[in-house]
Amino acid sequence: MSQPHPYLSLHLPPNTPFELKPSLGNGWGAFATRPIPLGALILREAPLFVIPKHHTEITETDTQAAVQQLPLHEKQQFLHLRYNGGHPFTRLTHACAENSFALPNANGPTYYGVFVLLSRLNHSCVPNSNIPDTDVESGKIACFATRDIAVGEEITFCYNDDFACRTRQERHRALRFTCVCSACQASASEQQLSDLRRRLMRGLHYLTHGEDTVIEPGPVAVEPIIADVRLRKAAENFNTPLSARFVHTLLIMHLLEEEGLMDYFMVARMGPGIEQTASLFETESNARIARLAMAQETWLGKLGVAARLYDRKDANDAMVTAGLRMLHGLPEMR
Repeated sequence: MSQPHPYLSLHLPPNTPFELKPSLGNGWGAFATRPIPLGALILREAPLFVIPKHHTEITETDTQAAVQQLPLHEKQQFLHLRYNGGHPFTRLTHACAENSFALPNANGPTYYGVFVLLSRLNHSCVPNSNIPDTDVESGKIACFATRDIAVGEEITFCYNDDFACRTRQERHRALRFTCVCSACQASASEQQLSDLRRRLMRGLHYLTHGEDTVIEPGPVAVEPIIADVRLRKAAENFNTPLSARFVHTLLIMHLLEEEGLMDYFMVARMGPGIEQTASLFETESNARIARLAMAQETWLGKLGVAARLYDRKDANDAMVTAGLRMLHGLPEMR
């Protein structure tokens, strides 16, 4: 007689809105047992243990020492972990790597904690939940619904922060597995459009921030996302006009919405910066357009009005460039 799967023995806190069960093509996953409304807390979890090292430096000895210090019932929870819900891990470091999240540490290197339950959530390039690194309380991390989740629907989140700016092929290369989410299983024409939108967002981010949002590990030769040397140098020197910064950022927000990636956390992260950019216009005709743009209800509406600003100079351009260069430790431009 076959034994129950070890994941059925993982302890779920009372009132947890999901159950663990097999997920087609994804090992095991978490499935909603009741409707979960947009913005609702799905789970807040404390780590079984934390290792204060970068994940590439964690050794078998480090992991073994951490596991040995656990109470017996927590040690059993760790030993229940399986590779993709299948066979047991052959090395403790592999179990740690596959079930850990980075924890911000203002006083030193990033910590890595093992989270037994939140690690059961599978990946999607268009997820229905988010585990923000801005919501960390006493080492605990939390997962929130980014849209309404129906009973029986699998709860997913995006494994990589920069996937909004990666094409399907780039995402799969980073994941080292073939994702079967709706974004990756779209028709050829829809996939091509999605790749173009995500590639455009990556370029717009570079023009606005002067750096690539996608960082490839190791010495990988990568073609620059901005081919035009003049535009690339202007971005890297923070010499992009204020009007272009404003329009670029609003276009990113519209593209995120088109990709199904816009949620409360994205607005909370980017919204204040957009409002600040709108307030920096000094030329009155520009400031009037910026205020009108921000008064629109939709991102497309804001973009439609702000487009009138594109390629306009502003009396505050030089001051904004100087401030950004100072913020990034660069010398004044002569």
